[in-house]
Amino acid sequence: MIADEIKNFVKECTSNYEAFNLSMREIDNSKIVGNQISGSGFCIKIKTSAFTHENAGDNKVMIEFTVSDGEYSIPCVCHNAEENYLEGSMTDDRLTQMLDILTRSQKQGKRIEVFGNFVNYGRKRMFVVQEADIDDGLTVSQMTEKQFKKFISLCKKHKTNPFELMMSDETLWAELYAKKFLKMAILLFCLSPTKKQDMIHIGVVSSHGEGKDHLVERVIQPLVPCRRAGSGKMATIAGLFGAMSGDDLNAIEVGLLPKMNHERVAVSEFQTWHEDTFGELMNMMANGKIEMQKGALDVERETTLNLLFLGNPPANYNEGKHDKRVMLDVFGKYTFQIVSRLTLIFTQLSLADGEAQDEIRNAIISAMDGDYTTGDGAENLNMWRAFFKEYLRYVSLLRPKLRDEIPMINSTYDEIEARPQFKDAFCVRTSTDNRKYQEFANLVRGIARLYGDETIDCMTHLVDAKWIFEESLQTLTEKFNTKHLSMNLDSATLDLFEKILKECPVAKMSEIKNKTTATAEQIEKLISCEALTKDDEGQYWADKKFLQNTSGESNE
Repeated sequence: MIADEIKNFVKECTSNYEAFNLSMREIDNSKIVGNQISGSGFCIKIKTSAFTHENAGDNKVMIEFTVSDGEYSIPCVCHNAEENYLEGSMTDDRLTQMLDILTRSQKQGKRIEVFGNFVNYGRKRMFVVQEADIDDGLTVSQMTEKQFKKFISLCKKHKTNPFELMMSDETLWAELYAKKFLKMAILLFCLSPTKKQDMIHIGVVSSHGEGKDHLVERVIQPLVPCRRAGSGKMATIAGLFGAMSGDDLNAIEVGLLPKMNHERVAVSEFQTWHEDTFGELMNMMANGKIEMQKGALDVERETTLNLLFLGNPPANYNEGKHDKRVMLDVFGKYTFQIVSRLTLIFTQLSLADGEAQDEIRNAIISAMDGDYTTGDGAENLNMWRAFFKEYLRYVSLLRPKLRDEIPMINSTYDEIEARPQFKDAFCVRTSTDNRKYQEFANLVRGIARLYGDETIDCMTHLVDAKWIFEESLQTLTEKFNTKHLSMNLDSATLDLFEKILKECPVAKMSEIKNKTTATAEQIEKLISCEALTKDDEGQYWADKKFLQNTSGESNE
């Protein structure tokens, strides 16, 4: 149960948060009444023309442009004509600023917020923009530093932390049952990448009916801005990346990926995509930018965003006969290049074990009955979404330094990378994989951000990063037992332990927790009866930390 003091604080904060209008729908709906209204989208076309009517004044200019959110495209104008000729007139300086704002939106794929109203101009119905500016509402958190620190202190007071609260079924996961590894991966995906080194790309390949689309609709999109790229027929290269006009090379239709710069895109049914599309994605996934060429002109667009690939295995996949990597063959000839760029990959037919069937069915029934559409359930869920939306924005800008923990990060990664399973999973041909190292280090920092920590704690952040990284690896090779490997034991030692421990009595954690240093026999018993049999959802982390703190002398 979440403490009432925390709930009351969250409720107080969210009552002061503004809900940003992230579309042009409301503007489109105001065509008839013509009331003043605002919307948010991207400038995709700009045209400057002169007024010819004498009542407009001498040397007056109209800027015609289109603002689109991907669903609604609104023709807009701004001008400096006489007010009695056309309302909404601007000064010359302000109109010049408007042109600069619109050009930045078009060239850099930046979202803009426009404010104005529809008016009649001749036989046309036009949206006259009175104010426009680059919309930073999506990237700047409304959470204040005071609120952030207060929230962290309340969590400590009640012996919890922000990450644990975000993973709770009482908050963001009320509508969907999910295992711990999936919850953690999705929350990492929901961080906003500000630099290319922050990008976290995730792949989930599972059987039909596992609720992958439900995951996007019920957890991700209500929490953070996330657009969806559909099936292969709809997700064209021009639609994803953009296209240059042959008539006007400066007029570029901004694609979906540049539009979602610093945000997220979920790729639904990616197994239907043509493999050439994945080839175009590789530069974006690694470098956070795309490049387009038209004749001798090169255009670059920043595309620093997180990608989530959701799909099904090939139709001929047989879990009993095929290696699990066959599930990734849907990437075609670019499979290993894409896998190299995916921070986390989960390839398993079922995302939840059989014991979770009741929870899954309860979540389905609750959604069908509308338990979270109206009433207290909906109010509580919306409160947590509104709060953690601003929290994720805030912590995405934290820059916890990794340098002080380089020895621990390096040794942990080196131990994982040295395993034959790692090289087999990622087809590593050299002595080290620097891209995977960067992804692992980014996991450590991403988890620190989710905790709201400004410094790296190896016993928390590194342990969590190692666990989910190994959970991801486990799905790529059958013989990758993460519970064994998480104890830093090789297979030969484990085989010996298993033979010896068949005759050993079971030791309980409580019997050795009061010891300063555990003996080798006690640790062997602990490994056998606690860490290797305990479900990952239970006291695994606490027991693991204890083992690491007490194993100093016992390994000799």
